[in-house]
Amino acid sequence: MTALLLASFGWSGDARTEAARGPEFAAPRLESGASEDARAALADNTDEERAAADAVEDVDEDASDEREDAGEDEAAEDVDAEPATRAAGKILALKDKIYENLRETRYQHRTYVRRRQGVYRWDCSAMVAWFLQRVAPVAHAAVDRPRPVARDYYRVIKRSSTRRWRDGWRRLEHIEDARPGDLFAWIRPPDFPSRNTGHVGFVLEPARRYPALPNAYTVRILDATSLPHGDDTRARDGEGGIGEGTLLFLTDGEGRGTAYGWFGADSRGVIATDIVFGRVRR
Repeated sequence: MTALLLASFGWSGDARTEAARGPEFAAPRLESGASEDARAALADNTDEERAAADAVEDVDEDASDEREDAGEDEAAEDVDAEPATRAAGKILALKDKIYENLRETRYQHRTYVRRRQGVYRWDCSAMVAWFLQRVAPVAHAAVDRPRPVARDYYRVIKRSSTRRWRDGWRRLEHIEDARPGDLFAWIRPPDFPSRNTGHVGFVLEPARRYPALPNAYTVRILDATSLPHGDDTRARDGEGGIGEGTLLFLTDGEGRGTAYGWFGADSRGVIATDIVFGRVRR
């Protein structure tokens, strides 16, 4: 696992850690030969997902998923700030509906939702599953797990084509292709000392270039977490849950995500892992 130091943030290089950490926080370790700067960069990090039972259910492939829907595909190609599919638009509309009567939210691994009472207790993957069940059931079924975790969303996006739809999914080739209502996911890095599997959530705004670092972007996102991101809507001393924040992503120069900074532009370090962006249609 490679760690990258964000020297431009003025971090002194010692192994200081954030004062505010969620219960799922786990700082990874590098091999003994790693540099001190690389070790220090690992101090600020979190992973939001805990592995759940992997019981596989059979889902028949729908051949029609292979066909392009000209009336829907890339519906807002020339408008970066608009959703690219009707399903993505429904994701944003459902988010707004939740906010209308939100009374309580909390980050926890046992999902508990009472819409009429405005109660939403879940983790990142449970939140995504709840959304997709309602607005993109074909894409939800393609994940092929009764209780998907972040790793499952990473895998289904990773194996999806960038050129055509398959089972309601399409992978985005470049981070700049991401539109509101699209998904991001990453997998836990190798040797990461945690039972978590990664993280997943929804894109709320197109990626913005971050000039302080080459090939870096900040992205406004919707997720469920116990540790708020940069510019987050959740209270730092709260119980987490659904909310909006900003992540920092480093790319390989061709738009593929290679590392994330949990606190957006305020991140003092990044964690190297493969990051994918995907789109759902139905």
